[in-house]
Amino acid sequence: MDVDDLLEQTLWDHFWLPPWATRVERPGLIYTHSSRDNPGLNMVPKVRLRGEALEAAVREVGARHEGVSSRWLLAPASHSAEVEGALTRGGYAEEHLHDGYATDPRSWSPAPRSGVSAAPVTTAQDLSDLLRVGQAAFGATGLDLSAERVADELAACTGPEARVIRVLARDTVTGEPLCGGGLNLFPALGVAFLWGGGTVPRGRGRGAYRAVVDARLAAAAAAGCRLVGVYARRETSAPILAALGFEKHGPLVSWARPAAG
Repeated sequence: MDVDDLLEQTLWDHFWLPPWATRVERPGLIYTHSSRDNPGLNMVPKVRLRGEALEAAVREVGARHEGVSSRWLLAPASHSAEVEGALTRGGYAEEHLHDGYATDPRSWSPAPRSGVSAAPVTTAQDLSDLLRVGQAAFGATGLDLSAERVADELAACTGPEARVIRVLARDTVTGEPLCGGGLNLFPALGVAFLWGGGTVPRGRGRGAYRAVVDARLAAAAAAGCRLVGVYARRETSAPILAALGFEKHGPLVSWARPAAG
């Protein structure tokens, strides 16, 4: 199995899906749907259909995603001119272009640094700080820091069976949170997948992002993974990962339809 196949298969495993979302799988198609307007919960990560079966799938997904934002993720094996045409007719438009990047965590060399340290999240305070970092880094709004949400997400990233690892970088003098990121583990594939890496504006240029990358790759190696991958937005994070030494692989194109579609 090549790297593009492995990266795409990490999108098919919805172990993290909350109970208020549903996963549908049958030959040639995988998608999720939820009444909540969150494209991460209303997404198609696999399509291998053609002809009328493809057109019917686009109609089915469109109906299941009625009233919410809908997204199709087209990795190389799912991407074709026929799929693009069916999505266009279904009211979708090309959204973002990503490139797959991957590296072997077992041979990764962490960068020396001073003033910044990164470690996995283990406490409710760590997780609250990490969520605030994500809000500041990505300009998100409506941050939910309820005790229930923090407890649920902390349970998901701690303990011996956890398949989610979240890492937070802090200023070693002040303790100020600077950068955070996540890592999902896929033991059956021997792969870990990076997600959600972001740095607050005042933390940029200090090595905080690299510290979070280093800590996540160390965690992946400790978990026995032979490959760490990510789909990086071509105009933003892709150049950073390329500069760090990740190897570039095939593209992933997202097609989206807004909630009003």
